[in-house]
Amino acid sequence: MKWYKLIAPAAIGITVGSIIGKKVKQQWLFPEIALKKVKKQFEEKGPITGSWILMKLEEIEIRQETYKVYRGGITQEINGQNIQTNFYIDASNGEILKTES
Repeated sequence: MKWYKLIAPAAIGITVGSIIGKKVKQQWLFPEIALKKVKKQFEEKGPITGSWILMKLEEIEIRQETYKVYRGGITQEINGQNIQTNFYIDASNGEILKTES
């Protein structure tokens, strides 16, 4: 078997894989970026003392529409008390869809 018969399919596979990989990355926000967006919005209410976000995408239905979301939480000090707020953020655009205290 000649070496170019192995190299050509490998090169095509790598090229197609990188193109598909870039498209998938562009579709969803990274969880860390989503968390930064949430923290920026919550900082207006008071200082943030803790935060977390799950790295796995979840599906949630809100107003009869299904969204891919990240789930996380923020702890803030408001009026001397630590308040925990959980959130669901749209993985495609970073919009907070739902909060729970």
